[in-house]
Amino acid sequence: METSTPRKRRPRSQPTPSGKRNTITDNDIFGIFEPLSRHAYLTTKQLVAFDHRYASKTRNRLTDLYHEQGKWLVRLSEKLKFADALFVDEMYQLGKDAETALRSRGIIPSEDWVRAARIGGNSTAPSRILRLAHDHMASQVALDIEIGAREASDVHFRNHIEIISASPARTRALPNPLSVPVPPIADAPRWIEPDALFAIDDRYFALEADMGSESIEAIIKPKIRAYREIVASRTIDRHFGVDNLRVLFVATSEKRMRNMMRAVEKIARNGRSTMFLFACRPDLGQFTRAPAPDGRMFRQSWRRVGHDDYRLDGRAE
Repeated sequence: METSTPRKRRPRSQPTPSGKRNTITDNDIFGIFEPLSRHAYLTTKQLVAFDHRYASKTRNRLTDLYHEQGKWLVRLSEKLKFADALFVDEMYQLGKDAETALRSRGIIPSEDWVRAARIGGNSTAPSRILRLAHDHMASQVALDIEIGAREASDVHFRNHIEIISASPARTRALPNPLSVPVPPIADAPRWIEPDALFAIDDRYFALEADMGSESIEAIIKPKIRAYREIVASRTIDRHFGVDNLRVLFVATSEKRMRNMMRAVEKIARNGRSTMFLFACRPDLGQFTRAPAPDGRMFRQSWRRVGHDDYRLDGRAE
């Protein structure tokens, strides 16, 4: 009686090329590589939501590309081991060969600032897990809004690479163009760098993902003052070549969101502001359990201080 040899399973966090080369397709380029050129890390769930292919097709393709001959994708599990690794969604980073492919096709600029300006990877949280949680939240919200805008037929979404590419040459020459100088004012940082930057038609938005780990007085209020100043002084005009900016604060608790709104109320003239928008997403508090982005944050109402709610899709309440 013949016995079959059990198939060996490839290590999850170690590339094991089979020697068989697969052709890199446009779906790989625009559904996987391109979003990873703008985000430090994206999970399988996030990439499946962004890619236009069937979910099973994208999941299988991510596995194939990771184990493919060449440096197409890097998994975070190569560098960091979670105690419950079997239940944590795999996180991917753009590989060198994939980056080269994007540059050779002119999909992303060849300048070094493209890497420095990626969403995530710049958090200063003391814990590696806290940094990952913050970066995942920033990417989650940015992707959610992008997916919602993509599904709408009457709006044009532009990501931060497109905005920076159209900025003045002096801005593009900076190591990280997303870091904006703040004119000297009391109780504000010298530089302000949003977690993400994007545009919907001619409206520009900076994103601040808030995990509740930063002091309202020491960190949040200075950020609010800095954003107000770069708009009032027209620094944002000279830096990015844009004439408007709204700031989206996303918190993981209702109490935290209300505390940030009170901070704006105390700083803004007459306690009212149309510049700052607020939303609460408790389900993003733990990145290992976060749902897939589905476009809801583009379609939902955002709170404002002293004014009616605001919608990114431009529809009236």
